[in-house]
Amino acid sequence: MVSMPKYISNCLFNFSRNINWPEGNRSGDFVITIVGNKEVFAEMTRLTQNMKVGKQAIQIKYCNTVGEVSGYQQMVFVAAWQSSKLKQLVEKTAGMSTLVVTETEGMTSRGAMINFVAADGVMRFELSRENLQKSNLLASTVLEKMAL
Repeated sequence: MVSMPKYISNCLFNFSRNINWPEGNRSGDFVITIVGNKEVFAEMTRLTQNMKVGKQAIQIKYCNTVGEVSGYQQMVFVAAWQSSKLKQLVEKTAGMSTLVVTETEGMTSRGAMINFVAADGVMRFELSRENLQKSNLLASTVLEKMAL
């Protein structure tokens, strides 16, 4: 049985490689911010050591709350206990081509692009094409087929 932090980290890493980022977001470090889950942060840091997304080195940041998120990052993962602050994050990252990933029921209807959900007792994820397009992002066919 794979731990949730390990599962989420592996998925986030796969998302980084299966989203088509705008040209302007493909230089400098590839920044992934983890909000409110230190276990996912630790696992992500371990998993992505010496890894790259394309030619970009991966940098993992940790914020305790959505309020601490600042600057540009390609991806933000929001822990369940911070999901009530999703609107604030979506407003903060508007127009930045930031992939917002959550783990709470109903979050794609509130602006998340990818949301982890339990389906038939198994952890899966749902994907919102509409929310991706709003942020000028495009999911690969592979990713779309894996989503619920």
